[in-house]
Amino acid sequence: MADDGMLINFDLGDGALVTRPIFRGGSWKDRLTAKKSAEYNRAKRARKSDDPQNENVQSGSGEGNDRPAKKIRLEQPVAGVSYAQTNRARPNTSAKRTHNDSSGKPQQVVSSLFTYNPASKTTADTPDETNETVEPSNAPLKSELDTFTSLGLSAQLAEHLLSKLNVKAPTAIQRASVSQLIKEDSDAFIQAQTGSGKTLAYLLPIVQRIMSLSAENPDSISKNGAVHRDSGLFAIIIAPTRELSKQIQVVLESLLRCAHWIVSGIVIGGEKKKSEKARLRKGLNILIATPGRLVDHLEHTKTLDVSNVRWVVLDEGDRLMELGFEKDIEKILSKLSASAAQYSPIKGLPTRRTTVLCSATMKMDVQKLGEISLKDAVHIQADASVGEEEVRTAQAFSAPAQLQQSFAVVPAKLRLVTLAAFLKRTFSRHGSVMKAIIFVSCADVVDFLFELFVHEYDTSTDAADSKLATPSSTTTPTPSTTSTAPGPASNTRTDAPALSISSPSTPVHLFRLHGSLAQSMRTSTLSAFTCTKTPSILLATDVASRGLDLPNIDLVIEYDPPFAKEDHLHRIGRTARAGRDGRAMIFLQPGNEEGYVGILKDTRADGGRGVTRHGAEDLLRRGFGSTGLGGGKDWEARATEWQLAVERWVLSDEMMLEMARKAYQSHIRSYATHVAAERHIFDMTTLHLGHLAKAYGLRDKPGSIRVPGLRPGKMSREDVRRERKAGAKNLAAKGEKEAGGAVAAGQDVPGAVDVNEAMRMMRRKARMQQAGASEFNIG
Repeated sequence: MADDGMLINFDLGDGALVTRPIFRGGSWKDRLTAKKSAEYNRAKRARKSDDPQNENVQSGSGEGNDRPAKKIRLEQPVAGVSYAQTNRARPNTSAKRTHNDSSGKPQQVVSSLFTYNPASKTTADTPDETNETVEPSNAPLKSELDTFTSLGLSAQLAEHLLSKLNVKAPTAIQRASVSQLIKEDSDAFIQAQTGSGKTLAYLLPIVQRIMSLSAENPDSISKNGAVHRDSGLFAIIIAPTRELSKQIQVVLESLLRCAHWIVSGIVIGGEKKKSEKARLRKGLNILIATPGRLVDHLEHTKTLDVSNVRWVVLDEGDRLMELGFEKDIEKILSKLSASAAQYSPIKGLPTRRTTVLCSATMKMDVQKLGEISLKDAVHIQADASVGEEEVRTAQAFSAPAQLQQSFAVVPAKLRLVTLAAFLKRTFSRHGSVMKAIIFVSCADVVDFLFELFVHEYDTSTDAADSKLATPSSTTTPTPSTTSTAPGPASNTRTDAPALSISSPSTPVHLFRLHGSLAQSMRTSTLSAFTCTKTPSILLATDVASRGLDLPNIDLVIEYDPPFAKEDHLHRIGRTARAGRDGRAMIFLQPGNEEGYVGILKDTRADGGRGVTRHGAEDLLRRGFGSTGLGGGKDWEARATEWQLAVERWVLSDEMMLEMARKAYQSHIRSYATHVAAERHIFDMTTLHLGHLAKAYGLRDKPGSIRVPGLRPGKMSREDVRRERKAGAKNLAAKGEKEAGGAVAAGQDVPGAVDVNEAMRMMRRKARMQQAGASEFNIG
């Protein structure tokens, strides 16, 4: 073909010729990863070329290396440059690395907690400038006419309340319920805010009615002419948890000091049945019980006579249904109906049984329980004068008006260090907070945080430098003080000094509570936390969220969001009780979880005007800044040093590392159990598992985590080696000789997490929650 002399010119521009590489060989996953990495670097170069401020950014040496050189943190910080500014352009890593400068001395390259964090969607609300005083919504009434004697209580009982129990006036719900239950024998549904005195609202009428039987009966009933333990059982109070049952018993015994001839008792799970049977054999007038144990005694204890029972109270009705006690309650009520005496020799004893259902919420399951237990019931609220339309709107339970609520928007990898900073700042202000409760999702998280906060960490830069210079720096423990307390493997310690968040002027004591502890340990822990006079913190699951009246709780922290809105209301109800002030804060991650702010505002009668916002940087600045403890260092550097010290300590102990991994896995499993109506807010697919690992002192996501609903990943060689080594040790300790062959052959060993087994456990747990759960596996 002849050359026609035509030339075609292409305008390639002034920039370099961009070619898209073709990746061949390897697995499809490796090719996809390489392709995404190339696209990311190409987009990054394009952004730098468009931004004139990036002209002085150091580029990596070598052809084709477009990543900026890692910023080197020297021993002395650069004046005028903040710690975060020196780390903005560096990809996030989770460990310190070393870099040799020209003199050969190792320098630190420190990973930052403040890069690649998602941005928050919410902004701080403008504070209300009005200094309007908020009236407590659950405080005792102030009117002189609203006295206990005007409600129908005897002068003896009213005087006992005033002089011995220091109860000067009834609350609104007590005024409405006491007058109703004393005068009439109709069933009742009591609905009121937490901390409004519902326990006394149903105990006072029962005690008054039993005391009045003494005056109406001749001396033939007893030697003193009063009802006593041989007269029979008149009232049964059913509570969902053991802790609530014991609390009701304490309140009831304090009331009965003015009527010593009336005898009360308690039967709950975790106690010896033999001693309970002996107690029932001697005789009781008022019995407090959990549903499962009461059914057991009704079926197997012949000395339990319920023919004279005329009052039955179902406390925390919503919790009773959530724990699957519906069938047990049906058995109890049917047994009481079948055993009811047609005629009683005791004068003044009502002819029909009165059932009282107490609940703070009006959910569908509570209505179902009401249909099972109540007949022609009276709805008792704090204000009995409200109209029918107001009753329907009041059914949406709200938080106490005097409660100060806030939410903190904290990225996943800043959660742990932000919690530590907030606690440091809070308890450093002497007298502002004396007692606090931190609610988390599961027992494993309680145990991990407890062991973490009872240690003190050496966060000095010189100490970290000396460890980095040694070959064994990754396994050197960093606690600055040696604790004589038992190690993480011990399950017998439920309280200890919180060294990592205490200050020299304000030592803080730490307690832990969850349903996996023995009943005796749970009881003693609650008692110690209640009686302590020093600043203290209770780490707990939702086992401590219902019904417990823990005095003088100044602050409630929801470190893990609740599984339902009702759980949130019960959690924050542990503070701001009976008209006292209180504060509550919930931790939320940026993104979907910020949608929970709407639910927070819906739970307040003021429309959410009392809900304030905190940012993670603000909390960290207050806790680790120059105005915080040990000031003088930059708050970002101090926060990072604290986080790295925790990570080094976790890696230094195999037992602690295992606790961190278990807590991490349990948290993710529990995250998938939010109610369906809130699952779009707490979406499993939006969790950044790598960032979340840092909240548990882990530098990387555990490769062995296998959570139902998540795509299973490959286990790293280190995880396989660690699990095989742990399994071999366990089997060798048991004397099983065949373990060596199993481990050597690469078979499964104890300690590994099996996907099918985990799914079976989740399904079994779900079935137990829906029906058939007992008080033996709460919390």
